[in-house]
Amino acid sequence: MQISFSGSAEDLKLLSEDSKDIVGYSNATSNIFDVFSRAGFDCRIKDSKSPVVIGMGYPIDYKFIGDQYRIGYTAWESTKLHPEWYHIMSRCDEVWATSSWTARVFSRQLGRDDIHVYSHGINHDWTPKERDIGEVFRFLHVGEPQIRKNGQLVVDAFIELFGNDPRYQLVMKCGGINTTRVYGPDGSILGGPDARYSNIKILTESLTHKQMIDLYHLCHVMVYPSAGEGFGFIPLQALATGMPTISTWQWAEYKDFITIKLKSSLSETIHEQLHPGLTYDVDKEELKRTMIESVDNYKILHKDALKNVNKIHEQYDWDYVSKPTLERLKKIFKNRGFRN
Repeated sequence: MQISFSGSAEDLKLLSEDSKDIVGYSNATSNIFDVFSRAGFDCRIKDSKSPVVIGMGYPIDYKFIGDQYRIGYTAWESTKLHPEWYHIMSRCDEVWATSSWTARVFSRQLGRDDIHVYSHGINHDWTPKERDIGEVFRFLHVGEPQIRKNGQLVVDAFIELFGNDPRYQLVMKCGGINTTRVYGPDGSILGGPDARYSNIKILTESLTHKQMIDLYHLCHVMVYPSAGEGFGFIPLQALATGMPTISTWQWAEYKDFITIKLKSSLSETIHEQLHPGLTYDVDKEELKRTMIESVDNYKILHKDALKNVNKIHEQYDWDYVSKPTLERLKKIFKNRGFRN
C-alpha cells in the first residue's frame, strides 16, 4: 500500500538520525512516517505514482498530482483560515485535523462535517524526572520568536515577579532568534532580557533531541501562555517528563493533564496576517498569579504531574493514537480498489 507525503521541504526533512530542532510538522511527519511504515504501508516522499497522497502542513505546501486520493492534514491555531487555503482544502478528498478544536474550526470554515481527527503523540524518550528545587527554581519557556507563544509576556511577568533574584531563573529556548526585550516606563527599549538580568538565560542555538530532553529535565515549570495551538507538542512533552505546566488549555486534547490552566478568552488576534480571526488572550496578572502558585505549591504540583506520566505515555503513544487513522487508510485502499 503506497502512500506519498507532500509538504514543505523543511517539514519533510525527517530521516536524519539526529536532526536538530525537529519540531511541529517536522516532528509529526517523522513519527507518522515511521508509524505507517511499521504498519506495512510503503511510505514515500512526493511520489506521483502513489495512489494516496497526504499533504502535511500548510495547504499552500500541498503537492497534489493527477488523480491521487488527496488527504490534507493540517493544524491551525485561530478561528479563521487564510483566504487562499479554502480552494486548496476543498480539493481534498479528505481533511484531517490534529485536534478536536482544529476540526471544529475546519468544519465551520469549510462547511464540511467529515473532518477526521488524527491526534499527535509523544515519543517515549521524554522520560519522567523527579526534580529537587535546590538553590535555583527554573521556569522554562519554549517557542520564541513565534508571536502567539507569548514569550514577551513571559519575560515581562518574570521580571516583575523576580527581578534579578538569583534564586529564580527563566530559561527561554528560542528557534534561532530571540525578539523579547526589556522596556522602560516610557516604552523605550532598554536591551535584551539576558543583558539586563543575570537570571534570564536565552538559548538560540539548535539543540539535539537529547539536549532538549536534558533541558526539560533541568527545569522545574513550563510556562506556556500560548494564544493557540493546532496540537501543542511542547506542553505535552513537558507533562510527559513530570514537569508541572502552566498553559492555556481550551485548544488542548490533553487539557485534563495540564497542571495549572490559565484563564483566557477568545479575542481579536494581534497578528491578523499570520492568524486571522480569534485567539486566546492571557492577562499578565493572571500569568503572574499562576507562576507564584507554581512556586508556592511546587512539591504538590510536581507530585501530581508525576502521577499522570504513565497515563500520558499510554494515551499519547504514537502507535496508539494512530490506530483509527491506520484503519481508515486501509478502508480507503479497499473501497477505492487501490492495489496493495
